[in-house]
Amino acid sequence: MDTQTLQIYLGLCRNLHFSKTSEQFHLSASALSRSIQRLEAELGCALLLRDNRTVSLTPQGELFRQYAEDVIVRGEQLQVDLGVSLQHLSGKLSLFSSVTASQSILPQVLARFRQEYPLVEIQLETGYAVNALQRLHEGCDVVVAALADDHDPQLTKRIIMSIPMLTIAPVDSQFDKGVPVDWSAVPLVLPTSGPARNHIDDWLRQLSIKPNIYSEVAGNEAILSLVALGCGVGFVPALVLDNSPLAGRVKILAEGPALTEIHVGFCTRTKSLSVSPVVQAFWQSIES
Repeated sequence: MDTQTLQIYLGLCRNLHFSKTSEQFHLSASALSRSIQRLEAELGCALLLRDNRTVSLTPQGELFRQYAEDVIVRGEQLQVDLGVSLQHLSGKLSLFSSVTASQSILPQVLARFRQEYPLVEIQLETGYAVNALQRLHEGCDVVVAALADDHDPQLTKRIIMSIPMLTIAPVDSQFDKGVPVDWSAVPLVLPTSGPARNHIDDWLRQLSIKPNIYSEVAGNEAILSLVALGCGVGFVPALVLDNSPLAGRVKILAEGPALTEIHVGFCTRTKSLSVSPVVQAFWQSIES
């Protein structure tokens, strides 16, 4: 049971998807399956429950995930204890980022980190911001996305910027023509969850508005797309609009609510930051 096998297993725990993990580690699907089967045979128990579409961890699989993480972190710490220069620190750093953050925030940070720690392999996954904390709890080292403005002792956050929320409508719509918006009638395209949705719900409650919800979607980019298609009015962070090729197909409504800014930054598990030299090195790179 070598560290490469443990890394592959942890990758599968994060992805919960054989094909995606095969691509990530440059393995064939059959080679990945054989690797997991050998692990299960060696341990004498099933680590995963799998069918044609889904993968989940058994209770034994979750225990082994914790063990594998501990072995990898201790290996990183051993390098430091043996006097290995941090510039020669090796290992893997798994990152999850929203699409917008990967385009606007990560490039500068990753360029600096890669220059300082060239032997650390970076594994980057992009997806919906609302899934960021879930990916963190599934084993990802660091996430960068919109973060709730609260305190959780199990998490350590580094806020990079605060971004205003904008109300957007189709560019050819009749909004902002001098007629007040009837917020109870206009179709709304809303995020499914997250800080932005919480702020929108608070605003609707304060004004006793029963919303006419056209759609609830997981990503800001999807909200922007539906608004550009004429499906309704939506709410997105200014950074998303600034980076979108659809910016010319929507307009900002001055009558939109004064929603609380979205705080975007990095988040990791406090335990990971305290024990993993790779995570510590990346965190120092952020703060610098």
